[in-house]
Amino acid sequence: MASHHTGFTDLLQFKKKIRINMENLDLIILTTIVVILFMVFILATFKELMEDAKKPFQGGKERGPRADMMEFVGRIFSDEQIEPGEKKELLNIIKKKIEDIEAD
Repeated sequence: MASHHTGFTDLLQFKKKIRINMENLDLIILTTIVVILFMVFILATFKELMEDAKKPFQGGKERGPRADMMEFVGRIFSDEQIEPGEKKELLNIIKKKIEDIEAD
């Protein structure tokens, strides 16, 4: 008749506990890495925001179709060679184009 020793069953239970902990070890490591990276991201973002708050904003030249149109309209008014009647006609054309764009 075979009898089990209590030490042997305790050893098997301990081995099962170790196996469960080892299976979760990769999850624990991955979670730790993700938390550390998230904290680094938050701290770096906070640091950059504090640096930007110290410096005044220096905007560059505006770009794009809207800026080009505004520059064109500004040149119409600043150009002395264009007659006032032609300026009004150009402005009416621009207004129609803007209305067409807004209608789409």
